[in-house]
Amino acid sequence: MSKVYFTEEISSGDGINPYEAVLLASRESRRLNKTRLVAGVPEGEEKITSIALGRIVDGKIRVTYEGGGNDAADGKANSSKR
Repeated sequence: MSKVYFTEEISSGDGINPYEAVLLASRESRRLNKTRLVAGVPEGEEKITSIALGRIVDGKIRVTYEGGGNDAADGKANSSKR
């Protein structure tokens, strides 16, 4: 059974906005699924989205903004590995 992640748990680490966390989890899920498909690995028991959320909670990925200055207004959030 997959772990349930609560909004407070996801956004408490780096102070990630819950909406940014959803976008980050979506991008990470797509990346993990693409990697799985290229490698020809079958789906596991845990859903890809649960794995992505776990990586956010564990601090393995975080939100960064492209460029310098006031990029928060641009809304260009990207995932990056630590």
